[in-house]
Amino acid sequence: MNLLAPKLKIGDKIGIVAPSNPLNIESKRKLNKFKGYLEDCGFKIKLSKNIFKIDQFNSSAGSPEKRANDINTMFKDPKIKAIWCFQGGETANQTLDLLDFNLIGKNPKIFLGKSDIDVLSLAIHKITGLVTFHGCDAKIGDGREMDFDYTKKWFIERIINCAKAIEPKSRWITIREGLAEGKLLGCNQTSILKLVGTKYFPDFKESILFLETYKTKVKHLLFQIEQMNQIGVFQKIKAMVVGNNYRFEGEKNNLFVKDIIKELTSKYQFPILKINEFGHYQPHAFLPIGARVLVDATNKKIEILDNFLN
Repeated sequence: MNLLAPKLKIGDKIGIVAPSNPLNIESKRKLNKFKGYLEDCGFKIKLSKNIFKIDQFNSSAGSPEKRANDINTMFKDPKIKAIWCFQGGETANQTLDLLDFNLIGKNPKIFLGKSDIDVLSLAIHKITGLVTFHGCDAKIGDGREMDFDYTKKWFIERIINCAKAIEPKSRWITIREGLAEGKLLGCNQTSILKLVGTKYFPDFKESILFLETYKTKVKHLLFQIEQMNQIGVFQKIKAMVVGNNYRFEGEKNNLFVKDIIKELTSKYQFPILKINEFGHYQPHAFLPIGARVLVDATNKKIEILDNFLN
C-alpha cells in the first residue's frame, strides 16, 4: 500500500538539497532565480546545510554522509513540506545506505527530482512505499524545464491541485498499440540500472515502465536494454512509456530510441507510447512514482488512477 505525503499549499516551506553533482557559479545563479520564482509564488525556501559543499573528488556536493544528512534533516524538519533536489549527476547512490528510511516513512513529504535523483526516488518508494515524483531540476534561467510555462502549470496542477491528467505538450506517437494499467516506475534508464542487485531495485511486476535517457550512445542503449531484458524487467511490465532522450547519439544517423526499443522488445506484446513530457531539458508533467496509471497507446492517452498526495 502506498504512503502519501500531504499536498503542497501556498505558504508552505520547500527544502532544496543537492544529493549528487556539486553546484558551480552558474548553478548558483540558476538556483537563486528558481528560489525567487517559488518565493514569488508564495512559498518559503530553505537551502540544505551542505548544498554548496564539494567533496574531495570534486564530483559531488559534499561527502555521502553530508548529502544523506541533508536529506534526513529535511524529512525530520516539521516545517518542510516538500524536498526538491537541485540536479542530478552520478553519485546519489552513495547516500542510499545512509538514509534514515524509518524517519522518512514516519514523516512522508513530497520528494522531487530527476536523472540521478531517480535512484533516490525509486529507493525511497521501494523501502517506505512513499509516492515520489520525477520532475524538473530546481533551476531557472537556461530556457529549459522550469522555464517552460507547461512545467510551471503542471507543478501547480500536480503538486498543489493533485490533478490526475497528463496533458501532451507536443505530439505523442504510438510505438506499439494496446491498453494497460499498472504502477508507474522509472524514469532514467541509467539510474534504474544502478539499483540492480541491491535491496532498492524496484519490483516491476505489473508496472508501467517510464524510460528516458541522457546523452546516450547507441551501443550503450543496446546493452542497457538487453540488461533489462536479462534481469526480467520486460517479462514483468504491462506497458512502456518512452520520454525525451536528450542528445541521443544515433539521431544524427536517423536512429531513434523509440525505434530501437520497438525492435529490441519485439518478442513482447506490451504497448509502447512515446511522449515528451519527462526527461532532460523538457517540459515536465511531474510523474508520481508508485501511483497506478492507465496507458492507452492506441489512442495516445495516459491517466493517473491513484491518489498520489493527501
